[in-house]
Amino acid sequence: MSEDYDAPSMSLIIPEPFENPADGYGFQRTLFEQIASGERPPTVVITPSTRHVGVTKRDTHRDGFRDAVRAACEEGYPTLVRNAGGGATAADAGTFGFSVVRPSDGRAIGSGIRERYDEAAAFALGAFRRLGVEDVEVGEVRDEFCPGDHSLRIGEWRSGMKVAGIAQRVTKRAASVGGIVLVDGESELAKVLERVYSAMKLPFRAGSVGSLRRAGHEVSVADVVEAFAGEAELRYGAKRALLDGDILRMAREAGEEHIARADGS
Repeated sequence: MSEDYDAPSMSLIIPEPFENPADGYGFQRTLFEQIASGERPPTVVITPSTRHVGVTKRDTHRDGFRDAVRAACEEGYPTLVRNAGGGATAADAGTFGFSVVRPSDGRAIGSGIRERYDEAAAFALGAFRRLGVEDVEVGEVRDEFCPGDHSLRIGEWRSGMKVAGIAQRVTKRAASVGGIVLVDGESELAKVLERVYSAMKLPFRAGSVGSLRRAGHEVSVADVVEAFAGEAELRYGAKRALLDGDILRMAREAGEEHIARADGS
């Protein structure tokens, strides 16, 4: 375990891809609540993606949101509302999510935000280095999806591309930080995101949507997932754990609440 981290023993969970993307959201929510209540230890979770557009609760109140949901649906992407902040994202088989979830340390909700962003960025950069990917750096990209100064990019601000985005969720009982990693399939993601951002009248540049493959790195999603898993084992001393049927059942039930519909229901 890295000497930079003194957290208690952590679990590492890598579920199989969820056939229904809403189940994946329900899984993340259920896991967060179980960690918040002390039922599970702190956990690193690496989740293969299923096609969807993910929006924030803030997005649901924007003018044009219903048009955005319809546009995503026309492109074959259901829209889900996530609990973390940031902006709209798109995911498919060429992407995956990662997060580090811990119970609250008793500090105020607004504290530790920068530290968590720094931690998630360092975690991702460490995983990329395992693959020999050395050209990724921390920094915002002009007119990117889910904009933030802790994006992971290749290239510079004006014309560079984003290969990972980071967001977090914090409550009085737990905190989660992580994001989405783009390995391939960026053209299709850019297409749907362009329609979603246009509908909500938000700035967006299709060229900002990158991927490791677009940058010339011949790696598969499985390769990158395993690199993130190896980094979690080294950095946190995380131990791989299996999922039980109960959490998967609860995930299906919780996932329904994250589905966004164009009629506002």
